[in-house]
Amino acid sequence: MKTLVISDVHIGSKGCQTQAILNLLKEKYDRYILVGDIIDGWLFKKYKKFSYEHTKVIRRLLKLSKDKEVIWIAGNHDEFLRKYLGTEVGNIKIVDEWVENGTWFCHGDRYDGVVKLRWLGILGSIGYDLAIVLDRLLKRTGYNFSLSKYLKNNVKAAVSFMVDFENEMVRQAKKRECHTVV
Repeated sequence: MKTLVISDVHIGSKGCQTQAILNLLKEKYDRYILVGDIIDGWLFKKYKKFSYEHTKVIRRLLKLSKDKEVIWIAGNHDEFLRKYLGTEVGNIKIVDEWVENGTWFCHGDRYDGVVKLRWLGILGSIGYDLAIVLDRLLKRTGYNFSLSKYLKNNVKAAVSFMVDFENEMVRQAKKRECHTVV
């Protein structure tokens, strides 16, 4: 089965690469697995709107779901979906995780100690959006340096000693009798 697995699209954020996503969704797949943070619900809650380009991505996913299976795994930014776990909207199954043939699909936010500190996650999200805006300004002036990438890598590295995320994911996968985690 030809399956497209995507995550962390963050529809609604400045970093969402709508045209690249729309190009990817032009390809033909038998089904789609959306592994969390497809919509940035935190930003939507704040601004209460999406741009036309972001709306096109949502409409394309809904159109694909008419005749293709779509499995949408909730993440921390689209956690509003967790109210609807187990619900099917057309061919869209809303779940917290998906296990198939020894592979465990999950967003992982429930096992990430940094994400569990919600205030830190929100602060990080705001800082990351600001860094993306600064990146664009730097690129216009000729600098080829990604502040957002630098900050993301270094902040995560500084906090990683507090939380052994990868080992926890392995433990959870074994608990589900899975050999692979996506």
